[in-house]
Amino acid sequence: MNEIEIREAVPNTKKNSLNIGLPKQNTFFTIDPYTSILQYNESLQALQNNGIDYTEYISLLAPRNWYLSIEKNQRPIMINYDNIDGTNWTKLVSKTKPLTANDIYLLYRRGKKSDIGDYIENDWLRTARKKDSIVFIIKNKEETLKLSKMYGIIYPIGVYLNGGIKLAICFNKEIKNSITPDRIKLEMGPHNIGDLEVKINYKILRNQDKIQKWTRTPYFKDGKFYPTSPMSPLKMF
Repeated sequence: MNEIEIREAVPNTKKNSLNIGLPKQNTFFTIDPYTSILQYNESLQALQNNGIDYTEYISLLAPRNWYLSIEKNQRPIMINYDNIDGTNWTKLVSKTKPLTANDIYLLYRRGKKSDIGDYIENDWLRTARKKDSIVFIIKNKEETLKLSKMYGIIYPIGVYLNGGIKLAICFNKEIKNSITPDRIKLEMGPHNIGDLEVKINYKILRNQDKIQKWTRTPYFKDGKFYPTSPMSPLKMF
């Protein structure tokens, strides 16, 4: 597969209308039970060729099917599919989005369905899986810089529920000494792949929204801010 085919096999994030508004359960479906991975990728290529925007999610439940949501709530008309049920909806996590051409290559679907870590984990999720984590509400950039000087690296997770909640994650439990208890939304120790994202979606966002993430995340450390290159589209403040 050449570079052009790989590039065209992922959504055009610059015009992805699915980023507007909250993801809704009734828009998601899977073609996995009826296709091979090759056929799945060919189907995405067809969407690209026809200028159709889509987004990909993955269920943590066996057999770990991949789910699609297509602009204007469209459904495939020449291939079998299953709508998502309530159980899979609660275990559905977003596929990591690319920032570079190399990311696109690495995120191109291949291999076994069980190998989902490469597709759903980014920098802060990989770190969190092996450490104690505090997910909390951040107020502004100035406070976050100050907290990072005292407690180490802090990753913003994003802005959710129409901007009502601004979340970040820190791997030093002592940060609880500097923020009020009502801002601490989740505490979690070492865990399995995907578990933290599911809990954020369920316990904090109540599955009214689901977090989006990119391969690399801007972060705060030692009182300084470190952006990604190229610039991540992640919303922080």
